Amino acid sequence: MFVHLDLPWMAHPFFTSSFKIRTRKQLETLMQLDLGRVRVDLARSDPEPEDLPADDEPEGDGDAEARDQLRADLEASLWEEKNARIRVLKERRKRLNLCAKRYRQSVVLARKLMSHLRSAPAQAAEEADALVSQMVEDLTADHEATVQLVNLKSQDENTYHHAINVMALALVLGRKLKLDRENLRLLGLGALFHDLGLQRIPSQILHKKGDWNKPERALYEQHPRYGVEIAQTIGTLPDAVIEVIGQHHEHLDGSGYPDGLSGKALGALTRIVSVVNRYDNLCNGTYSGRGLSPHQAVSSMYTKDRARYDPRVLTTLITNLGVYPPGTVVRLEDERVAVVISINPDDLLRPNVLVYSPEIPSDQALILDLSEEEGAIRESLHQSELTEDIIEYLNLSDKLSYYVQSSPAKGR
Repeated sequence: MFVHLDLPWMAHPFFTSSFKIRTRKQLETLMQLDLGRVRVDLARSDPEPEDLPADDEPEGDGDAEARDQLRADLEASLWEEKNARIRVLKERRKRLNLCAKRYRQSVVLARKLMSHLRSAPAQAAEEADALVSQMVEDLTADHEATVQLVNLKSQDENTYHHAINVMALALVLGRKLKLDRENLRLLGLGALFHDLGLQRIPSQILHKKGDWNKPERALYEQHPRYGVEIAQTIGTLPDAVIEVIGQHHEHLDGSGYPDGLSGKALGALTRIVSVVNRYDNLCNGTYSGRGLSPHQAVSSMYTKDRARYDPRVLTTLITNLGVYPPGTVVRLEDERVAVVISINPDDLLRPNVLVYSPEIPSDQALILDLSEEEGAIRESLHQSELTEDIIEYLNLSDKLSYYVQSSPAKGR
């Protein structure tokens, strides 16, 4: 049976207050709780009852004390399991909070160095190199570094968030594509500065509500050229970085802009940035568009736009973001709603998720590794299908942010 316990989360030894009874240990412990009734969800219970695995229990009327001791031991073992999992949960949340803090710091640094581009270009280039080098160091220090979702409510500085998102995703792909440290540094700089030319696009166009008209779009499509001009005046950015700035909207099939370049004319670093730039724009919305879910974005790029991108790079993106990329809202097999916060490199179908559990305070929300929990995802959901309570609890917003996070040591 699938049961609901009308008790506070810390008033019982089970990890959640809603679950299917699978073992006699769970049943015996449930019977010891101070409950006048237990709610049962028949729709989520097994249609046919099954015999629960038998535990070793003393038999006979004279063994009442022994049975009571056994039941106490069973409850104690469940509390031990729950507390151990709570400790793991706290560690995961600590890592998530650290990731969010570092993301905020990176956005502040990006805003600062962009403000120095005109007045102190050499200083700006030096600050950018330090920012990129730190992320490259994180990547090379741990070959299992992954992309972590950092879902932040206040994202007024979209340009800087986009730059950090593209840099994080590009570096993860570059690492997976086995770029050396120097090329990773160049890739990171190119990704960070790829939209440099937007400084010359009027804000009324960038922030226009609704679609652009033809003249507005034509002006916007000149921003890669403007970016190259600005980069050249800085005087310290490498040619490979300037190439990325000028080509990040070009496509392998020649359908891009501003020059309609194709095939071998596109550099290796450009091919990476163009893919992740498109992915982040699809997720977070272009300046005149509305964002898709990460699951929809990956699907769209693969089914509709595959000819535009280097197949090796696109495949690497999809492989390393998983079937359910960070930011995807999902329904689990047990009907709970969750948001994917990071991938599981060993099992792309079972990522790490933050679960909507209204009986648990949102600041202590469960972060589960579905491979450890033997859980699975039933389907992905669109935010429009969610209640306001779920959106608020999961801290969902219209914008998604990503950051490189090193994987914990095995067995942790």
